[in-house]
Amino acid sequence: MKKKWMVLAAAAVVAGSLAACSGGSGETNANADAQAAGNQSDTQAPSDGSFPNKTIEMIVPFGAGGGADIATRLICSYAEKELGQSIVINNVTGGGGTIGLTQMTKANPDGYTLAYFASTNSNDDLLFEGVSYNKDSFAPICQFTADPHIIVASKKSGITDVQGLIDAGSDGKTLWGIGGAWTHWDFLKMEFEEATGTNYKRLVYEGGAAAINDVASGDCTVATPFVSEALAQIDAGNVVPIAITSSERNELAPDVPTLAESGIEALDGFSSTMWRGFVAPAGTPDEALQKISDAFEKACADPEFQEKAKEAGLTIEFMGLNDFKVFYDENHDSVKAYIEGANLEG
Repeated sequence: MKKKWMVLAAAAVVAGSLAACSGGSGETNANADAQAAGNQSDTQAPSDGSFPNKTIEMIVPFGAGGGADIATRLICSYAEKELGQSIVINNVTGGGGTIGLTQMTKANPDGYTLAYFASTNSNDDLLFEGVSYNKDSFAPICQFTADPHIIVASKKSGITDVQGLIDAGSDGKTLWGIGGAWTHWDFLKMEFEEATGTNYKRLVYEGGAAAINDVASGDCTVATPFVSEALAQIDAGNVVPIAITSSERNELAPDVPTLAESGIEALDGFSSTMWRGFVAPAGTPDEALQKISDAFEKACADPEFQEKAKEAGLTIEFMGLNDFKVFYDENHDSVKAYIEGANLEG
């Protein structure tokens, strides 16, 4: 059975926007509020059980309104109720997310500066030049989502099922759309190729929307957007849905089978989803990490949050502090193996 490897990143695309967690939705206001919060203390979190006793800064290393930002603002609006303190969102963009994570690793490890984190980030020093942090720069806290992708094909391609997709990957010429150079899309492609003995030609786009639009027009053969990104083009009949990459069918597209349901022996048990979580700077006290993890667990269990997450196309899959610490190390090693086995150029 193929191992389950959660190594996809990023975000459901949703219409509209969510209010910021007690700090306004603008990036400028968030930066100012976060700076003010950060100036309140230069010491570690207290060990007397009083943590947290002031505003927490959550760095999102991507722009406001994007998938990472939307998901983080949503769950933080519920977690802050459990913590009894505001969580201010600070969008620190640039460098494929590395600028914001660099800022977080340099913060005081007191539990009051956290960051959004996804499946490849612990290997950023292998993926991007000049990155100063590594796996050991972070204290993992929890995972809160694990979102699948949907494989879609151009109607012009004639591909209608997984076997057709495999057949098309026999010569290395079929175009596979990648939503950003050396992101989670690349690693899903690698995993599928490894499982099926196929080879596709990667075509890099700036994001999922551009990739699926080219599949709809026939300029690209295959792409793997998030389910919510693909629904409009699927409903319009412009692309052919092939399979979901998670182990179970997705509620947003219940008629689309999983890769594991394809009948292809090599894909038995196949599951590849993007996970999202939160981290703190290395050295943050376990007491603070546990309280934060517990708060996010309670937020994930809130029925109102679950309904809003479903509307936003998020697949909630919570993993608490202790389990996430183990998974963090395992995921790092899995991603590292794929990176070291790939020619990371282009």
